Amino acid sequence: MEKDDYIEKLKSVNATAWGGHGKFAMDLVEILKPNIVVDLGVDYGFSTFCFAQPKIGTIYGVDWFQGDEHARHRNTYEIVKNLQSDMESHYGISNVEIIKSDFTELSKTWNKKIDILHIDGLHTYDAVKSDFTNWIDHCNEDALILFHDTISFPKDVGRFFDEIKDEFYNFNFKHSHGLGVISKNEKTFDLIGSLLKN
Repeated sequence: MEKDDYIEKLKSVNATAWGGHGKFAMDLVEILKPNIVVDLGVDYGFSTFCFAQPKIGTIYGVDWFQGDEHARHRNTYEIVKNLQSDMESHYGISNVEIIKSDFTELSKTWNKKIDILHIDGLHTYDAVKSDFTNWIDHCNEDALILFHDTISFPKDVGRFFDEIKDEFYNFNFKHSHGLGVISKNEKTFDLIGSLLKN
């Protein structure tokens, strides 16, 4: 399956601020071979289904599907569920589970260790900090954590990323609204070193 064609198919569903990170997500999964990926913030499903493209592990797309002050208040649940059916029938993507839930509430009962965590919900400083705090203990020691919109929300997502990054191996993509990447594990960062280019 050609990654560029796959990305274009996903973009055809709706415009996405995550478009420039699609191939990175696919390559990341191919290299790290995660068992569990949690995508906090599905919106129209672009990042979720990019993580799913290599057909490795299970991708949990979590969203309350009511929108917010930044993404606008909208319900994309049926659009995403239709996309899920389409991606399974056309591309054999069957490793996605869509969970309709509040991030904080779900974190209280979550019982699976996470290999890749993507934080892309409400982009206020407090919301990003809460998402990180609530989910970090569910991550494996060698997990990779991603923060979208580090550049387009510099006083919120960017600020929180800057506050914690020195505690981790880190990298911050500047394109496509910014994507902060952190891990406590040096081996994890070494494995993805070739992907960390702007």
